[in-house]
Amino acid sequence: MKWVSSFKYVPINYNGRVVTVKDHTQRVNFDNNLNGSKIRLHLCNRYAGKPLCLDRVTVGVAEGDRAAGVTNVTLGGNSRIILAPGQEIFSDEIAFTVHAGERLVVSTYVEQEQDIESICCFWARTGALVSFGVGDRTEGEAFEEAALTDLLPILRDDALPDQIMFFFGFDALQVYTDDGVKVVAAFGDSIIHMSYVTNELMKRLYAAFPGQVTLYNSGIGGNRLVHDGTYVAETPQLASAFGIAGVKRFERDVFGIDRVDSVLSLIGINDIMHPLVLEKRTETIAARELIAGYREIAKIAHDHGAAIYAGTIMPEGSKEHPENWLLLMEKTRLSVNDWVRGENDLDGYYDYDEALRDPERAGYMLPGVHIGDGLHPNEKGGELAAAVVDINKLTGLHQQGRRGLEE
Repeated sequence: MKWVSSFKYVPINYNGRVVTVKDHTQRVNFDNNLNGSKIRLHLCNRYAGKPLCLDRVTVGVAEGDRAAGVTNVTLGGNSRIILAPGQEIFSDEIAFTVHAGERLVVSTYVEQEQDIESICCFWARTGALVSFGVGDRTEGEAFEEAALTDLLPILRDDALPDQIMFFFGFDALQVYTDDGVKVVAAFGDSIIHMSYVTNELMKRLYAAFPGQVTLYNSGIGGNRLVHDGTYVAETPQLASAFGIAGVKRFERDVFGIDRVDSVLSLIGINDIMHPLVLEKRTETIAARELIAGYREIAKIAHDHGAAIYAGTIMPEGSKEHPENWLLLMEKTRLSVNDWVRGENDLDGYYDYDEALRDPERAGYMLPGVHIGDGLHPNEKGGELAAAVVDINKLTGLHQQGRRGLEE
């Protein structure tokens, strides 16, 4: 038996207060594909400069807009959990039976006003969901949702089709489950972090292998593979929110609390774009630098006994960019993709670029597969990307088809 993350995101460093809550219950619900009789939360206040007080935390099983079988989460036997600045710790083990195919619910109540400085987040509404309600609703009862724009006013100017969903207090729920369960970590930048691609892949994996595999998200929006987050003078917090270089964070964010079997990586477009778009340079990164970064994370994965697969970097063409930018970016992107498809240090690749590129317009995505910016896949784009992944190869498992095992 082993502890395995059924649900996990990476804490994001906004270098200060993100949101203020008072007398609110946060409810996070997500799909679980593991069987077990014990669970625990990985409590997290990473990057925060202040203590975080969670007056009550519960876990239950979703039943419509309610949670059933609600059980308290404790730390050192205490239901009221106080996390020191930067603290990360597992909760007490909880006797709680879970089954693959259930949707689990973690509810957190904060009574007194608190500034929240450490969050996890995502954008897609096709998998996990987060809601907030006034008062203590940790018993699992239905509640009227509070508007996220009231909690986070910056969302009022958010032009994305799906606004950010954020949660705090924990970054993972683990299940004590069978040793044979396969763990897949998706690593990358905003295309992974937003979750349109990973949610569609999760649906495929969990339908094919109930109780046998889990997938979690290790993406950070704006993240670059070989350089730390780009500093933006107008919004200096973005440099910390974009995270340290992928090669620096890879080991902690992928292997920190799980024994991972396979990594599916998609990263590099920000290394290519940010020098031109955000730093106003006249040249972008050379392909050889990105390839060196890929080799570095491949070695780390192999040192941990994990296979690593890469997705080819998707097109980035935008009508907002000067034509010469596209020429510079394409030179590096296509060279890196040639390496990914050829002789390399990886265990394989999945051709996201081929699945989403517009054959009529070089350097651009197909119409209708992105959120409107030419860069980030939407739900349809996520489906197309997830469809090219060989889930038997990725997991080492074999899907049971109508005519027997599919080799």
